[in-house]
Amino acid sequence: MKEGIDVSSYQGSIDWQTVKPNIDFVILRCGFGNDIKNQDDTFFEQNRFECERLQIPYGVYLYSYATNLEMAQSEVEHTLRLIKDAKLEYPVFLDVEDKVQLSLPKEKLIEIVKYYCEKMTENGYYVGIYASANTFHNQLDSSQLDNYDSWVAEWNDTLSYTKPCGMWQYTNKQILEGIHSVVDADIAYYNYPQIIKEKGLNHLIKKESDTNHSNIPSKPLPSEKEPTTPLSTHKYKVGDTVYINNHSYTTPSAEKNKKKYCNRKIKIVEIMDNTNNIAPYKIADMEYAKEEDLTPVKLTKCCICAKIIAFIKKLVQYVRRK
Repeated sequence: MKEGIDVSSYQGSIDWQTVKPNIDFVILRCGFGNDIKNQDDTFFEQNRFECERLQIPYGVYLYSYATNLEMAQSEVEHTLRLIKDAKLEYPVFLDVEDKVQLSLPKEKLIEIVKYYCEKMTENGYYVGIYASANTFHNQLDSSQLDNYDSWVAEWNDTLSYTKPCGMWQYTNKQILEGIHSVVDADIAYYNYPQIIKEKGLNHLIKKESDTNHSNIPSKPLPSEKEPTTPLSTHKYKVGDTVYINNHSYTTPSAEKNKKKYCNRKIKIVEIMDNTNNIAPYKIADMEYAKEEDLTPVKLTKCCICAKIIAFIKKLVQYVRRK
């Protein structure tokens, strides 16, 4: 898993040098709607230049307003104009969330999204779709879109969306030094830079045999994915960065507590793959954790915070009785 953010002109001028150590990637808004100059994102060129200068892997998204295929074609042209010289190591996403689109008949919306994705794929780009979990469930649940990765917006401590997805936007209120406002934060489940380069997509590496992009699906083949879970039954894998909210243990059998944590960021260094291991995740020398005590994102209320809140409530009740 990789941790990143997505930004637009709403974040204003960003100090990317300060932001860089805290992210693995960024998705930049390049523009919105039809191919009109004043609908380019006003900070896209600056953000793109800084990402390339500092070697921050990035992708892009276009906020869509298309309600027919003519508008969808204009959005294709808009995207292509803005990214023609971009060094994209992450996908090109179509942002499907505006109310003018969500009020369309389901079949019409799917037709528009499919058209955009097909045209961008024909032009040699790795394409995905951004939408809320609800939109994916109710309006974009079509096999016609299966070739394109889903970037799911669900602002929660855990992702309830059960279908395969390439990215998860888990909050819109992340705070990072170097950005003057809150920002969306994301987790990428696939190794996009590797997949895109190996496929010769996004015009990063042009293979001699890569003369027709229209038959290259965006979605990675099973062997190319960096899955959210390993081939075993474990949810996390070695190298994942997660948060622990409970005790760690001295052995995988969890017979003896070692330390108590609250929203502590740790990295999984080894997995003790044995069905008898209650705490299979090794997080340090002689220190192990249970799966249920780990989360991919920081909890808004951790175990200690909950105890403090409970104590304050009891204290308030006691004072009122007095």
